[in-house]
Amino acid sequence: MRFVKFFVLAILTLFLMLTGLSLLFPSHLRVSRVINIAAPRARVAAVIGDLRTWDEWNMFIHNTPLTNKRFSTPSKGKGATLSSDQWTIRETAADTDGIALQWDLKGGKKYLGGFDLLSVNPDSLTVQWWFNLDFRWYPWEKLGVFVYDRKLGPVMEESLDSLKQFVENSR
Repeated sequence: MRFVKFFVLAILTLFLMLTGLSLLFPSHLRVSRVINIAAPRARVAAVIGDLRTWDEWNMFIHNTPLTNKRFSTPSKGKGATLSSDQWTIRETAADTDGIALQWDLKGGKKYLGGFDLLSVNPDSLTVQWWFNLDFRWYPWEKLGVFVYDRKLGPVMEESLDSLKQFVENSR
């Protein structure tokens, strides 16, 4: 009985310590990656804005075995969707400065993300891809902040490199 009391007290103490520690971490995180592309804004905006082209350059789409993949008609512009059994991506805003997206994952998680197109000069463009992640107070979610950048970042970088090659080679 003494051992059980000690074990319960130790677990409770560990939980309280982790909860206290997790309160020091932000409940909001933005994961962002940037690349320069030598192409006109209109061309880059057209490729990013059309969800049907994403399989060509977006590694989240390309490397994930999506089942029952469906595109809305039209597949670009505000309200366009790419849906599957795993997730739904919906364009919530689209213009020549970029697009905003909502990713709805199976299981109820939602992430906001998007692409911002920033002009460097008339023939070059800086593309910023970002995700906004919000966390509840739960320690396992707040401490997961360390994992998200390491998990999403490399895939975002590879996708942006593929986007650059796709856009620059398809002129």
